[in-house]
Amino acid sequence: MMALAVGSWGCASLPKTGVESTGEPLNVEVRTETHTYVTQAKVGEVQHRDSSGRLVGTSSLYENQVGSYDVTRWQVFQGETNIDDQDFYSIAGDADAAAQIADYRSTGVSMNRVGIGLAIVGGAAMLAGIILGSSLTTKDEYGFESRPTWTTAAATGGIIVGLVGGGVAWAGYARTKREHPIDDPQKAANAARRYNKQIGEQPEPEEEERPRRKRRR
Repeated sequence: MMALAVGSWGCASLPKTGVESTGEPLNVEVRTETHTYVTQAKVGEVQHRDSSGRLVGTSSLYENQVGSYDVTRWQVFQGETNIDDQDFYSIAGDADAAAQIADYRSTGVSMNRVGIGLAIVGGAAMLAGIILGSSLTTKDEYGFESRPTWTTAAATGGIIVGLVGGGVAWAGYARTKREHPIDDPQKAANAARRYNKQIGEQPEPEEEERPRRKRRR
């Protein structure tokens, strides 16, 4: 069961990288999406009294309220082509950021491999403990069953090791699949701005604020 659970995530692998510079400018596209949700909020209480006016209970009043939250998503481009963050920083000349992303993902692959190994070992120990415990079970003269304590310890230890291994494998897999290991769009925008300046790409002019008309007195 543990091996199947880990296998459902699959073995982690490094994303395909190696895009070279085409001389096109680098761009960072940032967009904010607003999501809404409905929740119930308590707005009051109603008291219930009997014919003598004695309080016998209360009930709460609720109403639906709409809330919202913002989600910021961003992507990096070379020209109009979406590229990987590691390639983006390599092209931009930020070797430290590119190396940081590569190390982050490599660590994720290692964690995934170690976790899968632990899950398999834990699953094997659990099965061995259960099977051997069942085969080595004996009965005394009163009909009470007993089995070697080490078989129970092996099964319990296998479960713990397998669960830990599954968690490590999942965490490593998630690291390799994370879209932005350095989740900082401003850092990416600064790198793009420096690179575009080096290749002679002029930044888009910002719209100037129109002068306000003077009010007549």
